[in-house]
Amino acid sequence: MKNFLLLVGLISSVTVFSQDVLYAEGFEDFAVGEFVSSHPVWSTWANAPETEEDSQITDEMAHEGSNALKIYNTAATGGPMDIMLIAGLNGDVYDVSFWMYVPSGFVGYYNVQEEQEPGVAWAFESTFLLDGSISVFMDGAIVAEGTYPSDTWFQVSHLVDMDSDNITLSIDGSSIGTFLFDSGFGGVNFYAYGDNVTYSTYFIDDVVIATAVPSAITIPEALAFNFGPNPAVNYINVQGQPADALLKIHALNGQLVLEQKVNSLDRGQRIDLNLDNGIYFVEISNGALRSTQRLVVQH
Repeated sequence: MKNFLLLVGLISSVTVFSQDVLYAEGFEDFAVGEFVSSHPVWSTWANAPETEEDSQITDEMAHEGSNALKIYNTAATGGPMDIMLIAGLNGDVYDVSFWMYVPSGFVGYYNVQEEQEPGVAWAFESTFLLDGSISVFMDGAIVAEGTYPSDTWFQVSHLVDMDSDNITLSIDGSSIGTFLFDSGFGGVNFYAYGDNVTYSTYFIDDVVIATAVPSAITIPEALAFNFGPNPAVNYINVQGQPADALLKIHALNGQLVLEQKVNSLDRGQRIDLNLDNGIYFVEISNGALRSTQRLVVQH
């Protein structure tokens, strides 16, 4: 199965040594027809192994070798096949990737859960539509868009920087967007979801979760701050250290909607808002120090 290490939160006795790869799966050690939930890193949405929620290994096609995981539905509205790759990543920087194949005439879908237990909270969801477009949604808003090739294997990669609260999603090595990511990475949910018209069928292979190369990423130190009220209406009071800092507020799609220097952060400073209802991210920075927290505006 090419399992180098089990994922964070599942086994605590393993040692990474100098390897960057935490987990890799090419499905080659599975038998064709075997349910993927037979491996402890995989489960179904309702924890119902070897049922209609579970997915079986196929040799219809593969990115490498002869086996892959096939996800498909029996109704355009989605399901019942609903597979969860349990991760439980918190803190640090990771590269989470897999290869995907969406046959012509079908659509694909996956989402990332904030918790290892599915259904607690969605981090974001990605749809692969019939016209070759990709839309990434977070809290109901589109945060990234791109395209993918049908009838061929392509790699979906997530550079997840939990210390800087952002994630970069790439298709075959080309970024389709970077968006704020202020949550845990509980796992990837491969769901047989349609668009209410088109059926979903896609294949997954060569799943890899690895720590990112330290030299490739500069991780800023965290800056401690707090603010309130939250939810807010037309202002927030922000307090933290050091006294002088730069405050930025971003919308879910990454758009900068407010930028303001603060000179008395240690004593607390009022920030007036003129924002629509929704979810935003408040970022405070001072040199190498930076931190981000989620803000809800609700009139």
